[in-house]
Amino acid sequence: MFSLTSASYVHATMTTSPSSYQQEPLTPPRPPHSSSLKPNQVGQVVLYGVPIVSLVIDHQERLCLAQISNTLLKNYSYNEIHNRRVALGITCVQCTPVQLEILRRAGAMPISSRRCGMITKREAERLCKSFLGENNPPKLPDNFAFDVSHECAWGSRGNFIPARYNSSRAKCIKCSYCNMYFSPNKFIFHSHRTPEAKYTQPDAANFNSWRRHLKLSDKTPPDDLAFAWEDVKAMFNGGSRKRCLPSSHSFPIWNLSTPH
Repeated sequence: MFSLTSASYVHATMTTSPSSYQQEPLTPPRPPHSSSLKPNQVGQVVLYGVPIVSLVIDHQERLCLAQISNTLLKNYSYNEIHNRRVALGITCVQCTPVQLEILRRAGAMPISSRRCGMITKREAERLCKSFLGENNPPKLPDNFAFDVSHECAWGSRGNFIPARYNSSRAKCIKCSYCNMYFSPNKFIFHSHRTPEAKYTQPDAANFNSWRRHLKLSDKTPPDDLAFAWEDVKAMFNGGSRKRCLPSSHSFPIWNLSTPH
């Protein structure tokens, strides 16, 4: 298990050529059940300089995925966006007919629309960053590793070493049981039958599904550790087309120190 010795955000700035989209730092999740949020409350969130309609669903502000797809991600196909969303572990909440009508009147959805998926602001930022951003790896110490595990078959546990993760097939996970190294997409097919292990029938897992099956061993990690893990999973996530983001980019540097 890894410990977090300090959790401070420091931003390093990189300058590139000018462009129409401005990348913003990822927003920490808003605490649920905020007294300022009312059910079906309509608002507006500026994402990469583009206004996106928001709606409060289950005490949480969510954005219209279709509007994001038709504006910020209009150069990408439905399948590209869908596959990336699934790979990042982002789940859409389908709005009710009443909520859909509210979105139509707010201009987020066309009158002919029959359904709409909603995602949180942070999820929207992660999705857009995976297409439009630099996707640089988070700044982590060379000796840092995530303690990860999966439950496919008999399951396994290991150390995911970001410093070794330089391609989608990089052998960056060291198994805690046999000390062998695996790439993320092969580690979920590697398991050990330990006395406490329970067999889980694999669900049509494939080599591209490791982001869904591989999880931090700490079930309640600190936010900065969880965000660093999200950023690592967003790397090498398919799709080669990328819009140049101009302006200054800010990347958080997590001051983490853990032995492995």
